Amino acid sequence: MLRSGSREKYPHLQQPRMHRVVVAQLLATVCLSLLLLPLSKSYAISALSGGLACSIPNAFLVWKAFRYRGASAAQKIARSFYQGEAGKFALTVLAFVLIFTLMPSIEPLALFGAFALIQAVNWLTPLLIKS
Repeated sequence: MLRSGSREKYPHLQQPRMHRVVVAQLLATVCLSLLLLPLSKSYAISALSGGLACSIPNAFLVWKAFRYRGASAAQKIARSFYQGEAGKFALTVLAFVLIFTLMPSIEPLALFGAFALIQAVNWLTPLLIKS
């Protein structure tokens, strides 16, 4: 992990701004849910659930994968990415299991549509992490 002393020693090894992608996903989730609210409360809740089922596991991946920097931490970086992806997959499956078991009136189109749309926010990653 990059400590504060290492920041002064290696200023070029700054943490990537990947948290911006997660923030953008959460904002898009809320906006989409609010846009669907006049249509139906069920659509809005389904879209919110789908967006959170995408963005929360992605937040875990970002937290896990971008903890280490530098060539000396190459093994830790690779291990963190594998653990982050595995955790993201497990959290996504868990989210859908919880949604389908705990939510009585789910709208599949809104749920999966929001999931896909929020996942597409990742396409904007180069713009969001740009310095």
